[in-house]
Amino acid sequence: MTERRHLEAEQERIRQTFGRVVAPRVRDRLLADPRNLRLDGTKETVTIMFADLSGFTAYSEKQNPETVFKVLNSYLSLAADAVLKEEGTLDKFMGDAVLALWNTPDPQADHALRAVRAAHDILRRTIESHKDFPESIHHLSFRIGIASGPAIIGNVGTSELFNYTAIGDTVNIAQRLQVTAEPGQILLQKSTYEIV
Repeated sequence: MTERRHLEAEQERIRQTFGRVVAPRVRDRLLADPRNLRLDGTKETVTIMFADLSGFTAYSEKQNPETVFKVLNSYLSLAADAVLKEEGTLDKFMGDAVLALWNTPDPQADHALRAVRAAHDILRRTIESHKDFPESIHHLSFRIGIASGPAIIGNVGTSELFNYTAIGDTVNIAQRLQVTAEPGQILLQKSTYEIV
């Protein structure tokens, strides 16, 4: 009985640790079936959100590395919390940017609306977080782009190390919208707007 409890505790520790490296929904999918560990992809309709901290490179050049890490982690945490609240899948952090997916790995009839609510929540949380940084130099804003449409979803990389991600024009459009957005602005692809 003690050995069984020890094994269960070890399995839970692995599950929790794995959940800190990949999105919890992806973790559960990968652990549920070994076939989900293959390097392959399927075409799915998804909503993609890119959120990037405006002016972060210039900001980081003026700050010490410890401050940059603290501020960056604060902003990325609030963005991740908003995505997870809307049951999005955190694809990855790319420096000072977040890539999130909806309608994968599980279907979500309201995936576009969830992404838009998450984006709105990111901007709201960002403004609220400014009270935690009394110096206005630390008051940063996200630029957000959202697109909905087909993408190839799956594991990309090598058999030893891979990422669950999305590839395709929909991803590229979301990223271009994010680049075009002003600080504190959300830009939606027309198809996303029409769905919402």
